[in-house]
Amino acid sequence: MNEQKVQLLDQNTANQIAAGEVVEKPASVVKELVENSLDAGADNIEVTIFGGGTEYIRVVDNGSGMSEENAKLAVLRHATSKIRVAEDLLHLNTLGFRGEALPSIASVSNFQLLTRPVTEEFATSIKIEGGDQAECIATGGHTGTTIIVENLFFNVPARRKFLRTVQTESRYISELITKLALSRPDVRFKLVSNDKEVLSTPGNGDLVDTVKALYGKNVSEELLTVDFADSEVKVRGFIGKPTLLKGTRQWQTLLVNGRIITNRMIAKAIDHAYQSQIPKSGFPFAVLNITVDTESIDVNVHPQKSEIKFSDDSTVYKAMYKALTDALTRPMSAKPQGLALLDDSELQVFKSAEAVVAATEPSIVVETPAVETKVPETELPALKTTETNISTAKAEGYSAYKPQQQSVWKEPEYTYRPPKTEPVYTISETRDVFDKQDNIASNIIDFTDTDSGVDTIWPLGQIDRTFIVAQSDDSLFLVDQHAAHERILYDKLVASHNDIPAQQMLIPLYIDVTAQDVNLIEEHREEFLRLGVDIEAAGESMLRVSSLPSDIKADDAEDFVREITQMLSELRTINPSDLRQNILHMTACKAAIKAGEVLNMRQMRQLIIDLCNTEHPFTCPHGRPCMVEINSAELYKMFKRT
Repeated sequence: MNEQKVQLLDQNTANQIAAGEVVEKPASVVKELVENSLDAGADNIEVTIFGGGTEYIRVVDNGSGMSEENAKLAVLRHATSKIRVAEDLLHLNTLGFRGEALPSIASVSNFQLLTRPVTEEFATSIKIEGGDQAECIATGGHTGTTIIVENLFFNVPARRKFLRTVQTESRYISELITKLALSRPDVRFKLVSNDKEVLSTPGNGDLVDTVKALYGKNVSEELLTVDFADSEVKVRGFIGKPTLLKGTRQWQTLLVNGRIITNRMIAKAIDHAYQSQIPKSGFPFAVLNITVDTESIDVNVHPQKSEIKFSDDSTVYKAMYKALTDALTRPMSAKPQGLALLDDSELQVFKSAEAVVAATEPSIVVETPAVETKVPETELPALKTTETNISTAKAEGYSAYKPQQQSVWKEPEYTYRPPKTEPVYTISETRDVFDKQDNIASNIIDFTDTDSGVDTIWPLGQIDRTFIVAQSDDSLFLVDQHAAHERILYDKLVASHNDIPAQQMLIPLYIDVTAQDVNLIEEHREEFLRLGVDIEAAGESMLRVSSLPSDIKADDAEDFVREITQMLSELRTINPSDLRQNILHMTACKAAIKAGEVLNMRQMRQLIIDLCNTEHPFTCPHGRPCMVEINSAELYKMFKRT
């Protein structure tokens, strides 16, 4: 073969090659330009697009602007005001630093820059067509920077061919602006697409107001505050209650030192914190900013700066997991408070960052006393309230955190009042009914007189032998008795770790299955033994069951085993942690009270007590609601009295 001559590429070709990494789609252009505006100290940013950004993109800000000299340098490759030497990468307080964005964008579009600092009388206008600078003139213009990008990829048809539909590209830009707005609630964002306003945020610094503007009131009212800090990591923001779910991670905005990132480890920490509270197909809402020392991260690992590396993943994982579990174990009545993702000192770093070359590259510097009730000896053993803790993370090699036991329900100081004659009972009257009502047979719940401070919620009765209606002083509660009992049993089983009580069967149970099921059971027999299930092969297509968890009834034994074999066949990969969790789910579900089972008032009361003393009284282990609260304000609104 003939040796080919090595030669330097011309500047425009080099810029177009770089654009392939930096400018993947119209949303990439918007990201670079808006982050430049944030670096320039702007607190008002307006984005206008046509044709999904392929025809027209305009970004207008009120930032610091640039002089003519700096504007000319800003469109040159590797010209930046963010860093001076390589060591500055260890102390980045800006979103960008490479100086590649503007020249890359200008090389694949018709590009126009209009900028003016407050100290200049005239603005500077620079036009570039496909990488060739056409003109640079002085003209009139407002303080700040306006950048217009037209005919994106007009000279790179191969790249333009792979763009999605106009609607899809528009959605990508909308999702991006949404995340940028959540990262900076102190900045007013506005997005206009094809002359229609898509979104607008208040820019008042309140993250709750920003969430309300972007996702609506219903989402903003279902938030839990996250505010955690230790010596190395700080986590602030909001997560959604377990009932607030999306089919993808679209509702999850993750930030590190104010920078939007994607990170599998952080996403896994969120999944583990919500484990046993949401369905496997659901993803919770989250807006979280992780603050760490800039020297402990590397942001220079991806052309679009969307990924990040931590020097110690384990520390960040533990902090994130604890921050979320603390938030999820707060009382159900906890309301989100106004919270900024960045505290005053961190925000000051953003505000004080002077961008001498602002448009170079994204950057930011970034009710009565308890009644004693004697329980007949004939009633079956009661469920005892237990302290529970998520053990999944520990089972997977991480240190699990056990939040301090919190008193979910306060005990108000009421004096006892004699029962009234109204047909609707008060809380005091409900307690008196306990002593008068005949016992109704139940093979699960028993009254143990262990109120544990839960003295504000009292049952009124059952609906369709499935739902418990209860009341407090100012709220109505609806409880799914099966889901509630399932949560109680599951938490009790989790707390028992590897010591799950087992019952030896008097006569072994033999079940016909497939040869494949027998092999799967044999492979994991040791794990099953630790979970109280003694099951082994009794032939090529038969299983012998000698013991089961003590909560499983004999009538449910065969169904329980068949569910185990079905679960094993459906799992792609089987690890001890997943196997344990699935078995605990099945055990709790099979042992729990069923829909249609009659409970007396004392049993309903005990169920409510035990549920409120779990760490997660909102949902069952499968993610379905256990208890729904309707406060008086909602009732007034429901009946249109407000």
